[in-house]
Amino acid sequence: MIRCGCHRGRDDVLGLGYAICDERGYLVDVLQPIIDARDEIKAAIRCEQERDDPNKERLDELEGWSGVLKWILVAYLGYQGFNNAKYGRIECQEAINAFAREILLTAKQRLEAGGWRVVHGIVDSIRVMPDPDVDERQREDLEEIATEITEAVDIRLEYEANYDWVAFVPRRESDAGALTKYFGKVAGADEFKVRGIEARQRSAPLFIEDVQRECLDRLDATQSPEAVLSCLERAISNPYAGEVAAERLVERNRVSKPLDGYTQNTQNVAALKRARDQDLAVHPGQDIEYVVVDDEKSSRDRVALTHEAVETYDPSYYETQLVRAVESVLSPLGWDRTDIRRELAETRELDLMAFATVGKDRHE
Repeated sequence: MIRCGCHRGRDDVLGLGYAICDERGYLVDVLQPIIDARDEIKAAIRCEQERDDPNKERLDELEGWSGVLKWILVAYLGYQGFNNAKYGRIECQEAINAFAREILLTAKQRLEAGGWRVVHGIVDSIRVMPDPDVDERQREDLEEIATEITEAVDIRLEYEANYDWVAFVPRRESDAGALTKYFGKVAGADEFKVRGIEARQRSAPLFIEDVQRECLDRLDATQSPEAVLSCLERAISNPYAGEVAAERLVERNRVSKPLDGYTQNTQNVAALKRARDQDLAVHPGQDIEYVVVDDEKSSRDRVALTHEAVETYDPSYYETQLVRAVESVLSPLGWDRTDIRRELAETRELDLMAFATVGKDRHE
């Protein structure tokens, strides 16, 4: 229990002055077994990864169970701040956040003392790069630092991976990087870690995801925005030529409320109206899947449901989605949607001029 009467005046939570009762409470009884189970699963993951021939199916299974337990814990934290939760109390969430903040600051200070510069930090992770002002011979090993921090705060800090580079997507209202939108190339592996961008979003069509991943490959190989834009330009031509299968353009969105609870004519609403007309029940919490066939319309004809025969789609809509996806890739380099559109327009103008010149030469 937090702020209990039996330990009034004791300052157990730094900066808040809250006392935490010595008597074991309900939350500990519920959460400790979940935390212990996840620790065992993560230990099994590490053992499997260290084998000469890791079993991918086994790893996927373990990662899945670890993710399930993680989100149970995340939900529990959220309910601490929910005023209608029977087992929640805002002071408890404030205390948890205060401890998390202190742990993060402790880790930051120790990493910096070891010759590393912190470039990104969030509740459950911290990313660093070598401090250019520190001599390489004085820089401490990251795994050794992680072990020391683990012993100091009594929460395991794991050294996850090394990256060739990491890019943080800027916030729309500032140049600062968003905490939950970034992507990076894993060193020594043919893979990227992506968070928050379209390739990670469950609503993004496969076509958009594939193009964005191709753009990441091009950026890694060339470090050239122009190469990425060439990839985008080729991709844009495909929907206009009808060369993209409709199933690769399917958007999947979670329904958050009943149809009559929506006030805007969104694509989700159009899809829900279409489902209603076909006597298909889609409840809050379920997914609705559709292809955008004419985004200029505001009626149910704006989309087609995936079980329908989709004979056409709106290429201009998917062009906009492609530009947004590439903006996520190039925005860390200072490009925004306006810059991308301008570059595409200039390229198209040059192509038209070249075509006109060839046509003139042939005529002459």
